[in-house]
Amino acid sequence: QDEVIFKSLKTPISLNFLPFKNKGAFIDPYASPLIAVEQSGDISIKSIVILHFYEKSLNSVIQIKDEAIFSGIQLIFRPINDQLVGMSVMQTSEQISPYLLCLGGFTTLESCQFQPTAFNNSAAIRTIHEIGINTKGALTDDYNLTLKECQIIGMYRIDEAKYSGSAIDAFGMKITLETYQKRNEDDQTQPEEHLIPTCGWITAYIRQNTGSLILSKGTQLTNLNKGAISLLGANLTITDPDVQFLNNIDNSMLLRIHRNEDEVEPIIIKPTLLRRNIACGYGSRITSQIESFSENGLQEDSLWILKTDEGKLGYSEQQENVYENECQLDGDINGIKDSLFVPHIDESSGVTSQDNLGLDIKLIGRNLIKCGVVKYKVCEKMNVNDKYGQEIPEKVLEREQHCQTELMENAIEWTKETEIVIQTRYKIVRKWEPMEVL
Repeated sequence: QDEVIFKSLKTPISLNFLPFKNKGAFIDPYASPLIAVEQSGDISIKSIVILHFYEKSLNSVIQIKDEAIFSGIQLIFRPINDQLVGMSVMQTSEQISPYLLCLGGFTTLESCQFQPTAFNNSAAIRTIHEIGINTKGALTDDYNLTLKECQIIGMYRIDEAKYSGSAIDAFGMKITLETYQKRNEDDQTQPEEHLIPTCGWITAYIRQNTGSLILSKGTQLTNLNKGAISLLGANLTITDPDVQFLNNIDNSMLLRIHRNEDEVEPIIIKPTLLRRNIACGYGSRITSQIESFSENGLQEDSLWILKTDEGKLGYSEQQENVYENECQLDGDINGIKDSLFVPHIDESSGVTSQDNLGLDIKLIGRNLIKCGVVKYKVCEKMNVNDKYGQEIPEKVLEREQHCQTELMENAIEWTKETEIVIQTRYKIVRKWEPMEVL
């Protein structure tokens, strides 16, 4: 069956604008979006291929605002260069506007696919809660965008803007993802990572700034090495345990992404449990079950939710909103010791250091991730509780005088995530005294 394709036609440039264009001024070649639904409009489209612009434009391909309703079923969104095979010259290699811009209204996409596209200062889907004369005083969450059984594949943002999404960049509105899949493609050129190992990140595939995001019914966020979700002043609700964060690994941990008929998973340079699931700024709240982050038990109780200072008073001179509280966790994940990851030590053993001034202690366990924020603590083992089990402040202070705390990155040997060798000094943790690793 032949495809039905929608594409925009350029608007002839007025002679009055030619002198400015000849001097390098940007004159938008398209006067309006390809599809615009405004006020109380209602449009439904099915089984159509929608192409992005041939030349750069500030207009989105589709725009919904006010109280309008837009419904798309089995739509394919693709860059025009994938359609115009054989053209010798393409006017643009990256887009500066989204496929879909929601300023309000009610948008539902079902069984739609967004094919690999490069963006500069934009994302594939953007939402901005805009108050206008036709919004009737609506609040942020009164308008919504719902994606059902959709795929967004290989969206790449070349400007790498901080705290911005490459697939979805949402400012306000309520967004619901059902049976939704997002993954990166192998043909997207990625900039090199810093050489210093770190567990922090500031990029994401989905950015939610205020408003709310709902993940449900088998949604999967997979192989998103720049981070899956970023939140600021927003609520994220994961309603079903079959929503899964899978293999969102830092790009520096990947050798290459290789896909063919027999192999669909990335090839890993070295096994790692390090992930980039959610960067969660101030004023945000995440409600979820732990199963969504466990990767079929591989991660155990490590969530890889990074609580950031974005949105905190004094964080940035350019920040628009200030929130009092850091990211909050609700549901099953509320009881986890640390939102990022939880190391586990199964056994330890020690030998005298070569300089005879301390011990080299080997720790064997799980999730011993090489991350700059992790510390270890070795103390002389002593009873600091009274007969009722309450801590005695004087005893606690005495024990602290014989504890050595160091960054894990200062370990003398650390080549895998199940084994690490650290060192203590006798002048702090005294010789012949029993000790414990905290």
